Amino acid sequence: EMAAVLAHELNQPLTAATNYLHSALPDLSRCGPMGDSVGHTLELAKGQVLRAGQIIRRMKCLLTPEHHELRIETVSSMIDDLAPIIGLLAGEGHVQIRYEIEQGVDAVFAERIQIQQTMLNLIRNAMEAVHERPRREVIVSGRALSPSLFEVCVEDSGPGIPESDVERIFRPLTTTKTEGMGLGLSVSRTIVQNHGGKLLVRPSRLGGAAFFFTLKRELEETEE
Repeated sequence: EMAAVLAHELNQPLTAATNYLHSALPDLSRCGPMGDSVGHTLELAKGQVLRAGQIIRRMKCLLTPEHHELRIETVSSMIDDLAPIIGLLAGEGHVQIRYEIEQGVDAVFAERIQIQQTMLNLIRNAMEAVHERPRREVIVSGRALSPSLFEVCVEDSGPGIPESDVERIFRPLTTTKTEGMGLGLSVSRTIVQNHGGKLLVRPSRLGGAAFFFTLKRELEETEE
């Protein structure tokens, strides 16, 4: 019920914000090179506002997994869509981010917006984990585990997760951040579970934490 109310109430201001941004673009196109640069930035902002609306509308779907419509998506293209906002976050935090996606075998069954939100949650958490570290590195990797499973992993050079906290961090309203709500990992785990996978954490090769989850590959269906 809360998800339905939020979707209804927030849809109107998000739609209005999108319309305002869209209306400003023609005026900027008449301002020369400077207007083109600002217009490009506004287009990126409009895209993020639209994505926010899609995220909110899909939140209530977490409670009805039988209604999920999984389509064939590639992990690399889902990450490419997030590149502008990931780049912005990395620049603000002076984080070095590296991608190691095994392309050509990364077609999976997924609800695109929800899996993108999961990846963005994990990447944002990783960047926050390295914020005060002298070495600020994050690696986003993807590899085929088998003909039927593909693994996505986000690892960092942060302090890591104590073994005693591994299960606790996935509980709703549990957070170590002063300004966090403690919902990111809980929502992300629910999304992954509704895709038939698991969201887990292990030590990272960078010395911090590595959060990883699995998705079903396209090959699982085509090879039957």
